[in-house]
Amino acid sequence: MNILSVIINENETFNLSCLEIFSFIEELKCENTITSIVFGGNKSVIAKIPSDEIVYVPLNSTVALNPNDVLLSIDKFMDDNSFDLIIFQKDDISNYVSPALSFRRNIPYLPDVKKFISKDKKLFKFVRPVHGESAEGIYSVDSTIPLIIKIRQSSFEPKLLNEKKNPINEIILNKDLKKSFKIIETKKVKPEGIQLDDADVVISGGRGIGSKEGFEKIKELASLLNGAVGASRAAVESEWIETSQLVGLTGKWINPTLYFTFGISGASQHLAGCINSKNIVAVNTDPDASIFNHSKYGIVADCNEFITEVIEELKNIQ
Repeated sequence: MNILSVIINENETFNLSCLEIFSFIEELKCENTITSIVFGGNKSVIAKIPSDEIVYVPLNSTVALNPNDVLLSIDKFMDDNSFDLIIFQKDDISNYVSPALSFRRNIPYLPDVKKFISKDKKLFKFVRPVHGESAEGIYSVDSTIPLIIKIRQSSFEPKLLNEKKNPINEIILNKDLKKSFKIIETKKVKPEGIQLDDADVVISGGRGIGSKEGFEKIKELASLLNGAVGASRAAVESEWIETSQLVGLTGKWINPTLYFTFGISGASQHLAGCINSKNIVAVNTDPDASIFNHSKYGIVADCNEFITEVIEELKNIQ
């Protein structure tokens, strides 16, 4: 089986979440040849990805990356190369490029794959979430024709990088002169502290926090627990916290050991991003809040008063 993995590093650093692709490939348990087309990132790290062939596309760090250029580059590369399976990671550009490539090349597309079940001579069987993570669907897909999939972030253990470096073939980024849109400006926020994708502990706040000042307590608790700060859509739209901290269907998908929520009701869009947390602890004044149906521990209390007590208790212990 010829497999193409697509890795996109918008920043100059290497996107470690892409290593989940190779763990997923390993689960297929079939003979394969892996080609990776990598956009941007640290070449010394990219040379160690577990791929048979590495094709590198350098990016201009001073110019915003247009998804149409990525789409065109992959499309042109596939003109000269045949693949049975094309795999994308989950990121903003892949979310645009993967279905567009499916349409352009008339190849079936299955997003947010979280588990591989089986493969026989005629069918692949995959699992993906449906109805905002409230259920899972088993999808049978024809294995005799090419297929594009996008794996769900944090569903597979990242595979380790190789110790030895592989040779890298470099190609240029194709510029789409017929762009359907133009990026005028991008604003990059330098990440601070532990990031949601890497955190073993996440502390999130929602509408019940009540104000931007309330998030200072969220940040303080996260710092005491060596965790990351998250938020619900309501908190982000109220401009109490940055958009990059959004946990949910349209934000970050996380799977920490401990997920602490304050003033979050548990809408399906939010649960989609946190349902894989190993332990959810919820604090809410509403005893009927749906978040309690998914929590290991639930506390009916004023979240601002409770978080203050928790912080004081932790400081006393430390």
